[in-house]
Amino acid sequence: MSAPVVFLHPLGADARFWDPVRAELGSLTTVAFDLPGHGSAPPSPAGAGIDAYSAPVALQIAALGEPVNIVGMSLGGLVAQQLGTAHPHLVASVVLADTVPVYPEPFRRTWRERAKTARENGLSSLVQPMVEMWFTAELSGRDDPRVEQARRTFAATDPEGYARTCEVLADVDLREGVTSLAVPAVVVCGDDDAPAFRDAAQWLADATRGTVHWLPGRHACAVEEPERFAALVATTAA
Repeated sequence: MSAPVVFLHPLGADARFWDPVRAELGSLTTVAFDLPGHGSAPPSPAGAGIDAYSAPVALQIAALGEPVNIVGMSLGGLVAQQLGTAHPHLVASVVLADTVPVYPEPFRRTWRERAKTARENGLSSLVQPMVEMWFTAELSGRDDPRVEQARRTFAATDPEGYARTCEVLADVDLREGVTSLAVPAVVVCGDDDAPAFRDAAQWLADATRGTVHWLPGRHACAVEEPERFAALVATTAA
């Protein structure tokens, strides 16, 4: 029997983000967690780092009673990297989708600006940039339920939780740990994602002695191509 598959969502989403992929995985045991500041999970403490996001997930995984295959996108991918390096006994493998080990400086400035915007004005002005970053124009232009759920969930995210997470993203740097990652890793990225993520995908693949699996789409290619992404997950979890 395959180990359970644990899904970790991106910034401004929650566990439901992964529903289209989980639906494609049939008999595999899957679970998705809300990360701090998202869904039902309280925000991390002010000034906390990425370990404040991985620690509660580690406790939830430990309660499952066996190592798991972790699938993380973007923020979730950073948490997956941290879990793989800090808690390898809990991890059978990691799938790192559209994520980075560290953000380039222009992106770091963007995260700090978004934290300020969230605190001062809420998230309403950030919804459309999220949609344009995550989804192809073809999908977002036809009122697809995946896009509409992403809009609603993002808009309902706690602004302070979002801001604190943006500050974590601005400061995180997991490169040293990734180069010594001892668990199997699979790297996936949308072929039209932002350059920072495409560059990071190649770096992650090189660092983990693998290759990049490119899917059609942008940042959320995993849910835009759920059947193809699920096939990669199933192969990894086998």
